Amino acid sequence: MLAAAFAATVWIPPALAQLQTQIVATGLNRPLFATSPNGDSRLFIVEQGGLIKILENGTVRPTPFLDLSSSVNTDGERGLLGMAFDPNFATNRRFYVDYIERTTLNTVVATYQASTGQPNIADAASRQTVITIAQPAGLNNHKAGWIGFRPGEAANLYIGTGDGGARDDPQNRAQNLSENLGKMLRVDVSADRLPNDPSQYGYAIPAGNLAGGNPEIYAYGLRNPYRDSFDRKTGTFYIADVGQDNREEINIGTAGANYGWRKFEGTRLNFPDDPSLAHHTLPIFEYDHNGSGASITGGYVYRGSAIDGLNGTYFFADFINDKVMSFHFTGAPITNADVTDRTAELLSPTGISGGISSFGEDAAGNLYLVSINGQVGMITAIPEPEGWAMMLAGMALASLRTRCFATCKA
Repeated sequence: MLAAAFAATVWIPPALAQLQTQIVATGLNRPLFATSPNGDSRLFIVEQGGLIKILENGTVRPTPFLDLSSSVNTDGERGLLGMAFDPNFATNRRFYVDYIERTTLNTVVATYQASTGQPNIADAASRQTVITIAQPAGLNNHKAGWIGFRPGEAANLYIGTGDGGARDDPQNRAQNLSENLGKMLRVDVSADRLPNDPSQYGYAIPAGNLAGGNPEIYAYGLRNPYRDSFDRKTGTFYIADVGQDNREEINIGTAGANYGWRKFEGTRLNFPDDPSLAHHTLPIFEYDHNGSGASITGGYVYRGSAIDGLNGTYFFADFINDKVMSFHFTGAPITNADVTDRTAELLSPTGISGGISSFGEDAAGNLYLVSINGQVGMITAIPEPEGWAMMLAGMALASLRTRCFATCKA
């Protein structure tokens, strides 16, 4: 019995360590995202109503970093939806936001700079529009809103757009290459290509975007890509696309890919009478609704150093079913057997109880759960009990193995 217990103790895989959510911010108003600039200890939290707040040294600063509340429409899935820091933010102070404009109800991606003398305040006068994307009238959903930079690709800003709203993408915008809706866009923002227009930040078109349509299009056939991320180590691009009635899916982003919507919802044929697709990039993972509503929230691959055994693990959630899950993608399609349900570890009545509107990642690679109910929590490992630590130390000393086991067991 002693040998069996000792062997089991030695060989418990580190990946099986229990996780928890450590609450780091409360009292927020419908937070939708959290992010940090490279090499920065602050966490910037995006609220749907138009405020960006800073969590610094365990406290949310009372003065917002940026206030767009007078410029943003928040009906339905509209609002201030995304934020991205320029990879060179430490020197150029530049960042980007994605929101639905209050008057036109169109998507606007704009750039600002942090104030020179006040790093915790954005310079409102520095605002320039990067791109405006027309939204269909009267529809307040499927606005996507994620923006980001791929590691090692500092010039190019990626922009995720939904199909504009309504059921079944009635205008088939996601397949229309003359539309920027239902797409993943990519634009070169390394320099202002319109230096004589202070209101516009002109962009260039990177090599490798999709040929034969709008030049900004990188990939297409998306319904509502909410949320997306890059693996900070490998650059692998994860796109979580919200389904309609049947399937939620996770895709790998590649130039020219067509993810199939609306003809397909995941791998399920949704509109058999639509024209056939020249190609259809299949998801690496999808799951059924199983008779209840569901809405995927994409996350990140963990590349932090604080949790042993978690390296390379991708986290995602379901907003409707209040589940948090993970898998380790190695190139082959993911099956249900490859997915770990983290809900019991990471959601609790006394912590974040659900409503996961987004994940977040800070400069150190720590991952966060963002709840629309007003909380942000960091994913951490449950500290090892004192007895466990003593046992590990004792096992390193062969002459004390038996005595350590007896002490720890007691």
